[in-house]
Amino acid sequence: MVFVRDEGSVFDAPLAEVWKFVGSRDHHSAAHAHRRTERRAVAEHVGEYTWEQEFDGGATRFSMRWTAFAPLGVAYEVLEGPFAGSKFFLYYEPVGARTRVTVVGEFVSPTLPVAEIEPAVRRFFEREFEQDHAAIRRDLGRADPDP
Repeated sequence: MVFVRDEGSVFDAPLAEVWKFVGSRDHHSAAHAHRRTERRAVAEHVGEYTWEQEFDGGATRFSMRWTAFAPLGVAYEVLEGPFAGSKFFLYYEPVGARTRVTVVGEFVSPTLPVAEIEPAVRRFFEREFEQDHAAIRRDLGRADPDP
């Protein structure tokens, strides 16, 4: 197992807006270009989400069980994909009109050597944050103009 702490990313939106976006289901999935999505409620505030997306150069299937602790964050257990068996928590911290996001967890991989797990996890979350950030900025009318 590899412990990863990824912190320092900040959304240009208040926590309420970030939480609203994260819970938006199809809108959130579209921001990440998720395909072949499946959702299943397990209990109140608990569900499973399965999808396919591009990851490290190819179409990759992911599945996670999540438990939401609104508006603090979400706990995840990875069921399928390159990080199957991993457990992590993604939490949000209000910083004035902005929101800091941090990921902490123990990551494993059925397909990656141990030395490649942390860099792959960081690539995954960097891309996820960039896509979320762009979608949130568009939602709030703060999108950067096209160059």
